Amino acid sequence: MAAGIFCDDNRVPKALWEPDFFAANTNMAISILTSDQHRSVAVDTRARPEYGDTVNRAIALSAEFNELHREYPLLLRKTNEEPGFIAHAVLGFEKDENLFVEGDRWITTFIPAALARGPFSLGYIRAAGGDSSPADMKAQMKVMIDDQHPRLRADGQPVFLPLGGESPYLEGIKRVLQTVDAGLRVDRLLYRELVAMDLLEEVKIQISVFPELRYDFSGYHTINQEKLAALGGDQLLRLHRLGLLGPVYFLISSLGNFQKLVNLKIARLQSI
Repeated sequence: MAAGIFCDDNRVPKALWEPDFFAANTNMAISILTSDQHRSVAVDTRARPEYGDTVNRAIALSAEFNELHREYPLLLRKTNEEPGFIAHAVLGFEKDENLFVEGDRWITTFIPAALARGPFSLGYIRAAGGDSSPADMKAQMKVMIDDQHPRLRADGQPVFLPLGGESPYLEGIKRVLQTVDAGLRVDRLLYRELVAMDLLEEVKIQISVFPELRYDFSGYHTINQEKLAALGGDQLLRLHRLGLLGPVYFLISSLGNFQKLVNLKIARLQSI
């Protein structure tokens, strides 16, 4: 019997925001996106291995759980940094395997923001008496661009229109970054509450594609449904008022997408 242990790809996604940009040296490849400096910039939006699209998981932010839970399994990974957990959308079983990409295109309705953002990220202008981070509600958000990103190609989607103004592509990217901004702000609160209410449990998931091919997931966490059902009215009301009850149930319902992942894996194997 062939078996595999699901392992995260070694390539860690680049930061979704640039905390030290405004204090950094001027030799950085990251800059503030402006129409003057980036008027002729275009972005290749195809899904390509060299752009980091062939990964078996992607960071998932709570602000996008509403969309992600319809297509991807969502699991939580414990981290040593605040807020203590991070969500992953599972995209495949093998290293460098994204079952939601066929050829050079995604076959899903919603792409995780961590991948959809392309060469763009968030920058926060430090507010007086604050810090340059998403947690600082007074900090002003700026769109940043990696001027050396491989997606920057002359034959790609234009970022700005020839006669001025933002292109439809850039408008879409700004919506993606707004999702990132909201997620970075809410994730800290969500995982703090889940830990405080003892709602998380470590899980071991075994996925059988064929009788002779299975994958074991370990080191991940999800919602303990028994403890969730046993919560008191005050605790449930608190989660509801904080806007966290939806994400909790989205995490639970997303686990049904493992069957979708299995079906995609079978189709991929049969096409070889």
